[in-house]
Amino acid sequence: MHEKRNFILVILLTCGVLWSGYEWWYTGDEGFIFFRVVAPLITLGLGAWLTYALTLEDQLPDHLGEIIGAQYFEADGVCIFPVIRNPEAGPELSIYYQNRFENPCSVIVHLRPTTDSFVVIEGASDVHIAFTVGGGDVGIIHQPIFVPQHMRGEIVELHMVAVSHYPRSHGGEMRRHEGISCGQMEVDWAGNAMRVGAHEVDGTIELINPVTLHLAMPKACKDSGSLQRTWRQELLFTT
Repeated sequence: MHEKRNFILVILLTCGVLWSGYEWWYTGDEGFIFFRVVAPLITLGLGAWLTYALTLEDQLPDHLGEIIGAQYFEADGVCIFPVIRNPEAGPELSIYYQNRFENPCSVIVHLRPTTDSFVVIEGASDVHIAFTVGGGDVGIIHQPIFVPQHMRGEIVELHMVAVSHYPRSHGGEMRRHEGISCGQMEVDWAGNAMRVGAHEVDGTIELINPVTLHLAMPKACKDSGSLQRTWRQELLFTT
């Protein structure tokens, strides 16, 4: 994102070093004392700016923070934040995500209700929602849900863990703001091919240090076709 600016800074820093050396080593005229002070100061300023740009500055904006605020969760490099939305097509579980690193990865979000809840797959309680994320990408998973009549307007409590897998390593860090850890679970990434979408899973899967979510259900929502609608992945920002 800042490659052109950083390249210009390198050129200016090089010119500043040459200028400072010229003023101190090759200029003996008393009239140039001002430049002997100014040239090193400018060079130091450029050096500090370049150091910050290469070591501390994010390479990409924190779009997720701009959308939902500074508090969100993270699964080893992928930041996520689930919410319940009620668009015209019907209620859905929307999972916002943001990859902090430059390489693509696979992500699994596991939800386990502690009480009555919305329905993602009929007859299932625990649900895996699996998807892939490109390097540095920001987007939303739109997962249709059904909200039973007696749960409308209520607050639903769920336990959540999320895990990620970078097959080619994380790569460079594009964003430095980390989310809150949301636990772990065992996933055989090598033995199981990644199949995207929502899947019914065994409710005996151990959730390690899950986070507790409290999601507000809509008071009024469409019922027709909630479980027949398919999930979709919306890309908001890419590198």
